Formats: sequence, structure tokens, C-alpha cells
Amino acid sequence: MNKETPIKSGNKSNWIMVGVNLILALVSVYLFEFWFKKVIALPDMIQKVENISIVVLTAVTYFIAKTYYIKGVANTAKKIFILLGLSAVIVGLMLLSVKTPADVIYPFSGVLLVSIAFYMLSLSAGTLNTIGMIGLALIFSIPIAFLKWFHVIGWDMTGELSQFAVFVILFLGGTWSQIRSALHGIRGVNSTESGSGDEGDGDGDTGNE
Repeated sequence: MNKETPIKSGNKSNWIMVGVNLILALVSVYLFEFWFKKVIALPDMIQKVENISIVVLTAVTYFIAKTYYIKGVANTAKKIFILLGLSAVIVGLMLLSVKTPADVIYPFSGVLLVSIAFYMLSLSAGTLNTIGMIGLALIFSIPIAFLKWFHVIGWDMTGELSQFAVFVILFLGGTWSQIRSALHGIRGVNSTESGSGDEGDGDGDTGNE
């Protein structure tokens, strides 16, 4: 029988990850809103459309990269060509959208922000899964909808509450495993001195990690 040494999971690494994901969730929602307002304020309409198109195409590119069916050589090649084509279009739009060197900040920051947002969304989908995300969305959206329906809040407050709901979903999705581990989790150490889930896990242990 292997000895199991309890290890308190409420350690610095878990709380550091919680803090990092808190910042990423804030960036995904609130900094993205700041970026959008700055782009909308640009005097050139074509430049606005180009920057927004860059963000939309970047999100589409990530979505295809993550979900496209790639079983088989033909499907794999098709996915590669699609992603290369989208990437070329994105780079081309970035070049067209830059009128002065200072304008580089808009397409570059847009791609960075949508990358962070997609990462947090993917992390949330993996942690909470589809049912969890839909459940949380309903929990937040139902009271907001009723408050607006009975004119308790206006459209501005509806937008702010919806924005906060998205932030909470992304934050919980990105940090739930760390929070659970930090507050309640105790992991066992098997005979190889590795924690559960490490490479040495399962080598002659009893399965009671």
C-alpha cells in the first residue's frame, strides 16, 4: 500500500493563476470595450471597417483552427489552406488600415485582445463545458431580461450587466479548477512522489489519489 501525503492545494501557484485569469477576463471584456470605442472614434470610416474586420476575421480564424474537422489528408490540407488564406487577408487588412505609424496600435491591439478573449472562451468551454456555460448564461440573462422588461433598468444598465455577466462566466470558467483546488482540494502523492495527474501517477498505486 502506498503512503499518501496530503498536500494543501491552497498554495501560491493556484492563487497566482486565479489572479492571472482575473486580469485576462477583465482584459477580454472591459479593455476590448475600450478598444472598440477608440476604433469607432476614428475619423476614417474605411479605417473603422478595416480594424473591426481584422478582429472578426481573427476570431473566425481561431474558431476554424479549433473546430475544423481534420481527419484525413484532404481535410487537413484544406484546413491549412483556409487558415493560411485567412491569415493573409488579416495581414493585408492590417497593412491597409495603417495610415500613419501610430495607427499600428489599433490592428495589433485588436488581434491581441481577441486572442486573449478566445483563449478565455476556450478555457471556459473546457472547464465549464457547454452545459455549464449555458446554465450560467441563463442564470445571468433571465433576471437582466426581466429587469429590462419591467423597465426597472434602461438599455445602458442592461449592457453593463450583460458585460459583467460575460466577465463572470469567463473568470469562473478560467479559474474554477484553481479556486476549487485552492479552497478544498487535497491531492495525494504516490510512491513516485508525484502528485495525481503527473507522469508517475498510476505506477503501482491504489487509485485513491
